[in-house]
Amino acid sequence: MDPSEAIETIGSITKMEKLCSLERDVLKNTLVLRNVDPFPGYQSDLDTVSNNSKLGSVFIILKYRYAPEKINRINKSLAASKITTCYPSFGEIIIRSSIFPCIRIKGLDDFSYIPVIQNFFKKHDLQLSDFKLIDDIAWIKIFKTFRLLEIAEGLYRDLNEGEKIYVHIPNTINWKQFEYITNKIRHSIKNHNFDVALGVIYRFCGTEDVIRIYDKIKTLKRALELKKHYLKSIKNDMLISAH
Repeated sequence: MDPSEAIETIGSITKMEKLCSLERDVLKNTLVLRNVDPFPGYQSDLDTVSNNSKLGSVFIILKYRYAPEKINRINKSLAASKITTCYPSFGEIIIRSSIFPCIRIKGLDDFSYIPVIQNFFKKHDLQLSDFKLIDDIAWIKIFKTFRLLEIAEGLYRDLNEGEKIYVHIPNTINWKQFEYITNKIRHSIKNHNFDVALGVIYRFCGTEDVIRIYDKIKTLKRALELKKHYLKSIKNDMLISAH
């Protein structure tokens, strides 16, 4: 692939996952959440044996909302420090109408590094949230950077995580519509083992609404099949809603 073809941009991903508080491997009286089942729509053969077969994320909860520029500068410093090879992203979590600003650390395989990362944030003037016992489904919105390759019209492959594709959709849809459409597609295709989230990416001409699909079948044929089903279902659902 020609590196000049890569699209580097920013955007956000929105998803629903179950989160729970970590009670070990964190600074005293601080709140860190982990996702119990990352990519809940996707199940590998190993998932029936071990819940750790899919490497998830931890969310270090902050006491306040900070300016994105401040968080991004600190995150860049953390990445440069070599404390962890996992690049952080900032976001927010909503659980039962409570909003929790957060920094997500993805793919951390050794939780003993969490206090080190927390202390790094404290030294850079970020205040951490007090501990709360949480075990609930959460609405998660993460603001992140993307490296994408457009593999077909309105279809992008993630260059950092090849299992992820992004389907450009013509209309903004809410979460209830998204769940309804996804469930309808799962019942209409043979292989329904994939996970999805809603997203937005920024292009020169403006924002694009996308569906993020996590799927271990990384073929163009599979990607085009899922794109076709989502675009068809969204079009039909919008036509029904208009009447």
